[in-house]
Amino acid sequence: MHLSRLNMILLAFTAHGGQVMASVGWSADCPFKDKFLNESTVKPIHQQPATTRRVIHSTTRGSLGRFSRSKFLAASAIGGITVLLPEFLRAVKAGSMTFTILHTNDMHASFIGMGPSADYTPFTLNDDTTRGGYARLASLIAQRTAARKSQGPVLVLDAGDYSMGTAFSAATRETGGELHLMGKMGYDATTFGNHEFDLGPAGLGSSIGAAVKEGPIPAILAANTSFSGSDPSLADLQALTRKGVIRRYMVIERGGLRFGIFGVLGKEAMIYTSGGATGFADPTTAAKEVVKILREAEKVDVVIALSHGGVEKGPYGRYGTGEDVQLAKDVPGIDVVISGHSHTELNEAIIVNGRTPVVQTGKESNNLGELVIALDGSKLTVTSYRLLPINDSILGDRTIGKEIDQLKKSVSAAAFASRGYSIDQPLAIAPLDLPNTFTDITAGTLLANLVTDSFRAATKADIGFTANGMMRAGLLRGKTGVVSVYDVFAVAPLGSGVVDPTPGSSLVTGYFNGQDLKNLLEFLLIDNAAHPGEYFPRASGMRFRYDLTRPRFDVVTAIELGDLDSGYKAIDISGKDGRLYSLSCPLMLGPIIVAIPKYTKGKLALVPKKKDGTPLTSKVDALELPRQNPGYLLPPPGTTDVESIAKGVGKDAAHEIKEWQAIMDHLRRLPVTVKGELPVIPTDERAAEVRAIKLS
Repeated sequence: MHLSRLNMILLAFTAHGGQVMASVGWSADCPFKDKFLNESTVKPIHQQPATTRRVIHSTTRGSLGRFSRSKFLAASAIGGITVLLPEFLRAVKAGSMTFTILHTNDMHASFIGMGPSADYTPFTLNDDTTRGGYARLASLIAQRTAARKSQGPVLVLDAGDYSMGTAFSAATRETGGELHLMGKMGYDATTFGNHEFDLGPAGLGSSIGAAVKEGPIPAILAANTSFSGSDPSLADLQALTRKGVIRRYMVIERGGLRFGIFGVLGKEAMIYTSGGATGFADPTTAAKEVVKILREAEKVDVVIALSHGGVEKGPYGRYGTGEDVQLAKDVPGIDVVISGHSHTELNEAIIVNGRTPVVQTGKESNNLGELVIALDGSKLTVTSYRLLPINDSILGDRTIGKEIDQLKKSVSAAAFASRGYSIDQPLAIAPLDLPNTFTDITAGTLLANLVTDSFRAATKADIGFTANGMMRAGLLRGKTGVVSVYDVFAVAPLGSGVVDPTPGSSLVTGYFNGQDLKNLLEFLLIDNAAHPGEYFPRASGMRFRYDLTRPRFDVVTAIELGDLDSGYKAIDISGKDGRLYSLSCPLMLGPIIVAIPKYTKGKLALVPKKKDGTPLTSKVDALELPRQNPGYLLPPPGTTDVESIAKGVGKDAAHEIKEWQAIMDHLRRLPVTVKGELPVIPTDERAAEVRAIKLS
């Protein structure tokens, strides 16, 4: 099923304060929707304490449909075969056999983890606090494979979003570093998440092609993704499909068992996929088709789905619903679901229909999942399941470490050199952690103020604006306090160029009256129980008061514009004063802002305007509301007008103002106490100013 996409014209921008602002086309998707599924068939398995491969057969998209149900039934009759129900069609082995799946998901190119890059020491033990990192992950995969292979076959699998999230993905079109390193680490297969398409289908094709040139990569399994058609952006992906690099499924025979593995992209993830001319089919329908082939034609013993759909909490607060759980319910021929997309650390396997485990490891290579299963004829039993943390108790693999060092050079050239930066460049000193917290609004204020101050400084707008969930990572002090380009890029890592091709999404600016600003705040102050605090509004140049005991959509009691230096001045929020104020925010927040009237069914009016007050119209009829897994989201493709992006001036006139660039430039402008030393990020009372004042 193709999910409908929303094209809309949003804000008008104009020359202001030395910046060129123009009009942007944003698409609108909103995470403010809860969906609870029946948990009656779901139960958990409690967590336990902490190669050689031969691919027998794989089928590319072009060879599908050759084995029809009618042909199978006819052949069965001739051969005297008893035809069983699809969920029981398996080549039964004599006696119990055990196999192990080592798995990850949503690694987001976390090659050196997500701690301060200056602290990361993968080749010494117990001297940093960094979680994740591929050198350590590679070592643990090798260790656990060696430990488990005497007990039966071991598979290494990933559930997608292996790309985008750190500076290394900024050069993925040139290096294909993510897949290249996964190949080196011994992964058998992965699938597409929504973020593999962040650079469009042409960018994805370039990335996979670059990885293939460097050596073996894991099979990319995509049962509900199609690259048919004549659009030139699909050419590389079509060629990779013909070569079998991208396939619907694969069959691996290992240790006396035949494993059938396929991948699907979930419905919600499709909404945030910049797939361009790529086609996406309904994941359940595609899964049923492939499972039938695997059971009836390929005669596999075990069917494994790599599903980038996610899991969710049900009405009782336990993980037991979501697209990947529903997939297991709807397609009982699936034996195992390796889940991704929702960034959920499942310390217990979710057991569906009394037999099928759904597992997920979280995000950013923080953990390696280890799922051990016993297969006795048609009976499948989870023997154990645990998450193994990736930390400095693991000595890293030096070969992987050397590969990562080489990739750093390509990243600096592709992403940062045009703006005068390099990946390891130190920018400032963090005297304490600036966490990216959602549930603790006070703790996250330092980072939020720093980020929104940088937006306002970059565009000269009246207001710099964002929401908690738009900031992807915090800035941690670590051992030395040094904050590098790598660390700052992780705060705002997503997207690609519109005016220029360098990675990173843009800042955009539009004009709103006082009532518009009130309604924007009203909407974002509605908390989502599934993701508390993620859409809490953050601002620079604006201070507001709110009272959550007041009626819904009327909790904001006052808005003031200004700052501590110039003072604050109250503005009219009743709609009587039509004065307009400029607001700069991340591109990906725009879809939510413009669709507020639709999300609230007209209860909150908000009209994006040009500087002259001329309203712009939006096409919101086709919008599909996402559910409760915002994850790492981007607007759908084709929704951004190239005339709308904030640009630099002078020698930088051809460059967009990227989110990450605004933050880096702001840090470099901070005062230096001693010449030659790095500036210190302010953490005093002024830096921690409360700009969202809760009255009760």
